[in-house]
Amino acid sequence: LMISLDGLGTGHDAQRHFADGKGSFEKVSQAVELALEHGLPPSISITVTGRNAAGLAELVEWVLERGLIFQLNFYRQSLFSQSHADLQLEEQAILAGIQAALKVIEHHLPRFSLLGILDRTTLAYPHTLPCGAGANYLVFTPQGGVAQCQILLHHPVTTVHDPDPVSRIRTDKSHFINPPVDERGECAECSWRYWCGGGCPLETRRVMHSPYHRSPNCRIYQTIFPELIRLEGFRLLHYASDPQVVRTQWLELQPA
Repeated sequence: LMISLDGLGTGHDAQRHFADGKGSFEKVSQAVELALEHGLPPSISITVTGRNAAGLAELVEWVLERGLIFQLNFYRQSLFSQSHADLQLEEQAILAGIQAALKVIEHHLPRFSLLGILDRTTLAYPHTLPCGAGANYLVFTPQGGVAQCQILLHHPVTTVHDPDPVSRIRTDKSHFINPPVDERGECAECSWRYWCGGGCPLETRRVMHSPYHRSPNCRIYQTIFPELIRLEGFRLLHYASDPQVVRTQWLELQPA
């Protein structure tokens, strides 16, 4: 079970409200507590934007106090969000927000691995793609269309009636290309390229006008990765005497 939570109180409501403008934090936080009461700890998806970066530390502390797994996902512009300039990823604000959150993590080390909490990246094993879009990932529209990514729901490439939708997902290049990081020229010399996989190709194409460039979030990845590795080391030392945590970590490091 994954639940989106982007802040506490107004920090969440500023990004996720109902059609009538009423905030949804109260309902979402109630859903989290209800899931916990019934033994179903949710994974928390945090979408990081220019609006909520300053509140990340407070939110991460709230999540960790409940022992929940979380992921920091970067905002990606869609057809419905183009007019909201304050959602854009302002690099310095995002870095400051994430670094403040990492300080909170250092004082509340979780039992789960930190190697995969940053936006479609994993430091657990090398990979050449940031995600399965265009390879083995299907997104379904309410009308039965099949798209390559949730950002491309308005461009389905086939339907649920297709006997082999995966082949269509892989071969249709009309709206989406997810090139391996080795084909992104600017990434060739980067020592982190097999850990980020090149970043989201749609966001790269939107900002850089081609998916074959390096990610516009490249400097964020390069700055945060060493800090995550340091924290993961602290975490493993902290739980070194707990065999269950050590075994879980070993399993997480095995390639999918």
